[in-house]
Amino acid sequence: MKVLRKAFKQELDAAVSNFVNSIDTDAHLIEADIKGSKAHAQMLAQTGLIDKACADAIAGGLNEIAAEHAAGKFALKVEFEDVHMNVEKTLEAKIGEPAGRLHTARSRNDQVALDARLYTSSKIEELAKLIVQLQLKLVEKAENNLDVLMPGYTHLQRAQPVLFAHAMHAFVEMLARDYERLADCLKRTEISPLGAGALAGTSLPIDPQFSAQLLGFSQTFKNSLDAVSDRDFAVEFLSACCICSTHLSQLAETLMIWASSEFGFVKFDDNVTTASSLMPNKKNPDPVELVRGKTGAVVGDLVNLLVTLKALPLGYNRDLQETKPPIVNAAKIISESLVVMGVVIEAMSVQKEVTLAAASDPDLAATDLAEYLVRKGVPFRQAHEAISEFVTFAREQNKPLHTLPLSELKNFSAEFDSDVFALFDPKTSLSAKISPGSTGIASVKQALASARAHLESRELRRP
Repeated sequence: MKVLRKAFKQELDAAVSNFVNSIDTDAHLIEADIKGSKAHAQMLAQTGLIDKACADAIAGGLNEIAAEHAAGKFALKVEFEDVHMNVEKTLEAKIGEPAGRLHTARSRNDQVALDARLYTSSKIEELAKLIVQLQLKLVEKAENNLDVLMPGYTHLQRAQPVLFAHAMHAFVEMLARDYERLADCLKRTEISPLGAGALAGTSLPIDPQFSAQLLGFSQTFKNSLDAVSDRDFAVEFLSACCICSTHLSQLAETLMIWASSEFGFVKFDDNVTTASSLMPNKKNPDPVELVRGKTGAVVGDLVNLLVTLKALPLGYNRDLQETKPPIVNAAKIISESLVVMGVVIEAMSVQKEVTLAAASDPDLAATDLAEYLVRKGVPFRQAHEAISEFVTFAREQNKPLHTLPLSELKNFSAEFDSDVFALFDPKTSLSAKISPGSTGIASVKQALASARAHLESRELRRP
């Protein structure tokens, strides 16, 4: 490292310099660092700590660096250790002496805390938009397949008939909760730590609230020690990412099962499948599998962060440098996974005849048979036992339920009548579902219409 060494008699060992620098991760924080520095310079001018000419020079230089970064021409140098010193030294080369005034009333401790918050805030906005885009694609796929019946599953065993659209809407609801968690995280992310200094604040007449307003943050820190060491917002962000990644993994697993030869409920277009190096017959859903596989990395990022924080003493510690990579990595994985799953959903076709054949399994009518008896006045537990005995009898006879005559059905309950056989049609089962949030066609149509209207007008709430 070639900066901040005036009090040292030796150069930093090269191995140590390579070990302590954070250049790779900090490359993701350049925009945040420039934005924070511009706000800080404006605050210094507003409080009279620097004059307007100095502030204008700083702003101009920072804008030049920002333009270079946008053009891919600003690379961080290892000898400057981190993004903060890289920006400062580049600014010094551009504008000279005024650059030395930018760090007035500021430490790299509150500066990096701000950069992490600004970066996390930007990623929350990005992921929130991508979640909505995926939700809309799920809604569209559901709307285009409203007449598709399929078996619903519990314990990976056929349970009751449901609409394919109902299954798609279930994932829309999961993602809605992910969106809300991210939105709520903003309240504790957009708190400006600028002005906390290294840990104790400053004797200079700064205005942290002014800096916060410039940054679009609604709050400022209340304790300087906490401000430089707090990474709770990062834990919350990664927790939300973990849950979202888990939902995406569940979606991926479900689609892979449905796409298997054993199920055949859906097919993927060639643009989302890959070939086998040995078996020319194979079309593998690799991107879907990787969405599932990358969930482990996101969970690992959260664990990494928590373990780093768990034993830190009060105040800034260099260990906090290691809280940046998990944020960057998890945000990247979730962003890419949301995009890929959107492409997969668009490239997926539903095999209506196959799903209908599976949903027509007469065993799936068992619950409808029990509710039929309930409507006849039979207590549910009694009805449940009667249908259990009926199912057992049919299995022992090796006969499908719907082939047994009414006379045998009456052996299990005298309440059965000829209208009972209509229940073996899965369409009858679905049309009978009238409870709110159920798989009934009216309920599903209403849920999808409501979801679409909500998503098309959705804007991220700010604290």
